[in-house]
Amino acid sequence: MLQMFTCFNKNATVLDFFAGSSTTADAVMQLNSEDDGHRKFIMVQLPEKTYHINKDGKEVPTKGGQAAYDAGFKSIDEISRERIRRAAKKIREDNELTLPENFDGSFKHYRVVKPVKQTLEEIDDFDPNNTNLFTNMVDGFSSHALAVDGDATGEETILATWLAKDGYSFDADVEEIKFSNYTAYKVEDNRLYLINEGWRAEQTKELLNKLGTYQLEIQSVVLFGYSFNVAELRELENGLKQLDSKVTLIKRY
Repeated sequence: MLQMFTCFNKNATVLDFFAGSSTTADAVMQLNSEDDGHRKFIMVQLPEKTYHINKDGKEVPTKGGQAAYDAGFKSIDEISRERIRRAAKKIREDNELTLPENFDGSFKHYRVVKPVKQTLEEIDDFDPNNTNLFTNMVDGFSSHALAVDGDATGEETILATWLAKDGYSFDADVEEIKFSNYTAYKVEDNRLYLINEGWRAEQTKELLNKLGTYQLEIQSVVLFGYSFNVAELRELENGLKQLDSKVTLIKRY
């Protein structure tokens, strides 16, 4: 099927919204290895469990899930990710001499989760006029705070969410930009994202200097409002308005 529908577009992106064990991803990688294609895949799979909890509180494999459960897979998405890893490894081993140099075989794993109650309450109670914030709102979006597997920081979660919101692809070119000891993120010479706390007058001065001397060219600055107090916001906003080049400030809460 992939040969039929992507024969004239070897750069196609293939979406499987019910990925299962990711046979589609396996097929995409195999075809790329055969015809030097650059197809990409997006696999979507709910974390359906391979077991249920009985009346005694014990895990019992679901009907049809015995083999997967016994192999250590607690949900179908775990099988899906492992299938991609093993398929890529096998393709490399079987095509060691003929495999294209640019064969990737890797993937990024994204989860869609709802913030926990505490984070939602802190968002509701946030006071932008408070210049002495003791709660780091960014940390509330880390894997640990959201109670999901993984080691993503809150900053990574927010950035990934915003990139999707702003229409960027999952493999968008993201570059770290340093302003003294503060790390910002520039995306495709278009937007600069400021997420973490720690932005001060020193960073604003450095940003304005880079923009004014064309060392940095962007169209907009997007910031996480919970990490900035009123004074920091006002100074940055006023500074950007004074530039000859128009740079839009976008505040998100």
